[in-house]
Amino acid sequence: MMQVPILTYHANNITGMDYHSNDHIALAADLKLIQQMGLQVISLEQMMKWHSGQAPDTSVENSVVLTCDDGTDFDFHDLDHPDYGPQSSFLNILKNHQSNTGENVHITNFVIVSPQARLVLDDICLVGKGWWNDSWWSTAQNSGIMHIANHSWDHNHAAFDNPNITDDSFHHIDTKPLCEHQIRQAQDYLLKQVGKDYQASFFAYPYGNYSHYLRHEYLPKYGFELGLQAAFTTEPKHVTKLNQIWSMPRYVCNNDWKKPSQLQRILTQTMD
Repeated sequence: MMQVPILTYHANNITGMDYHSNDHIALAADLKLIQQMGLQVISLEQMMKWHSGQAPDTSVENSVVLTCDDGTDFDFHDLDHPDYGPQSSFLNILKNHQSNTGENVHITNFVIVSPQARLVLDDICLVGKGWWNDSWWSTAQNSGIMHIANHSWDHNHAAFDNPNITDDSFHHIDTKPLCEHQIRQAQDYLLKQVGKDYQASFFAYPYGNYSHYLRHEYLPKYGFELGLQAAFTTEPKHVTKLNQIWSMPRYVCNNDWKKPSQLQRILTQTMD
């Protein structure tokens, strides 16, 4: 059975300057590994066309999909981290790889949408320098290398003074009003911010989890109306045509693999 791995990175994961402590270093190394293994990077949209039967198996043969979560400025801008120095952005890592190899690459960036939430999270979860903006979303989308997608309104983060938040989890998003707040509101903002001819086609569950209502009732009923094609978890499996569109699996860097040899074992399944 044809299967495709989705690999996920977080540009705000910078706690050192080696593979297991810095997702920028990991992404650059993983792109080289993918090339050395003779695999190709395809877009999430290409993979979904295959999954829905609109493209043949050959379109995803020996392929890998890249995604990243949260949408900090480290995704787009080269920045000087106060503790670990200059960091190449995810976008520029991809551009450099594409320029050096001649191979097209692509990444889907699931961004936290709320401006107010990003201000708070920048202060408590990043470095407090205002590096969690949306001014670059449109440019990134138009680059042809990075697609902007929905990672919820505020990630339902426990840092916020919200009676619906009891811990860092998306299990609590279990009513229509809460789903509308987290997903529809984010979709509407993305459409306004990124520009015309743009559609936020994909949603990634914060923390990789979901309530039964969100997964089995809200998204099946309202997802297509909202322009969504699929939703993604962090279940560490390859995508096959047997996966349901509202709970698609992804592997997460420095969670499901911590060194290149472990990623190689995951990718070898792609070639079996």
